[in-house]
Amino acid sequence: MTEETQDTASPEATPEGGSPSKDDCNMAMLGHLLAIVTGFVAPLIIWLIKKEESPFIDDHGREALNFQITLIFAYLALFVLSCITLGFAAPLFFVLFIGDIVF
Repeated sequence: MTEETQDTASPEATPEGGSPSKDDCNMAMLGHLLAIVTGFVAPLIIWLIKKEESPFIDDHGREALNFQITLIFAYLALFVLSCITLGFAAPLFFVLFIGDIVF
């Protein structure tokens, strides 16, 4: 590979140049999907267990974990806003949950 083609390589490819295995893809997907139900716990566990085995899982585990931690801060900020506005901002919890599922 030339240096130019290495820069435009797919982000899904592993650093070694090959594509991730089916098991790596399944574990990464599991980390993202379980986060809907368990919050940051499932991505954290999957990332801690599998980060040394696969760079693909390491990358996606960090991404899922960072997103869930960001959602925790968003829920806390929304809680404070809801308390300040005497509950008028409470429907935004539903909007944030739908955003969690979509993203």
